[in-house]
Amino acid sequence: MKKWKIAVLSMLALCIVVFVVYIVYLIIDDHSVVPGNPVDYHTKDELTELYWQNKDLLNSVKDNVLSSDLFMNAMNQERDGDIAINAKEDVQYFTKDEWASIVSVFEKMNPSMIMMERKGRPLIFYIVFGAQKQDSITKKTYLFWFPNEDERIYHEEPGVFPDGVFTQIEDGWYIVEKTRTR
Repeated sequence: MKKWKIAVLSMLALCIVVFVVYIVYLIIDDHSVVPGNPVDYHTKDELTELYWQNKDLLNSVKDNVLSSDLFMNAMNQERDGDIAINAKEDVQYFTKDEWASIVSVFEKMNPSMIMMERKGRPLIFYIVFGAQKQDSITKKTYLFWFPNEDERIYHEEPGVFPDGVFTQIEDGWYIVEKTRTR
């Protein structure tokens, strides 16, 4: 009888240890593109400066994302009309050099995700940054690339991108500032 109690208690202790190890693994194992990389809020001026410092890199990543057949197939399977790059697992859609460029954007600009969107329209590319909360106001910035003027106009419509203020940086590139009051 004593051996039976020892066996049950040992099994119980082993289960607890395995559970604790699993929880620690979940906490430590960061699935983001750059592990431990914070998501930053950038003002329009900060984002403009980051754009000019990384213009060639951003254009390269935009072109790679929009031309990736594997990424496009994944977006078509989602059926939401958009798809994000925000996890290590997204490496499967890109070549080694393309992925290195994407990681570089995450390291230099600290976004939460890179997005490709269609939603029944031409492809657009954008980068989502963190939010800044002050009292009842939340501010958020995005860096958008639109393929043409019609798409920018469409996205400025109140029903599509409410509360968005669009500021052009360069041909096709815009900073969108969104402010919400709770």
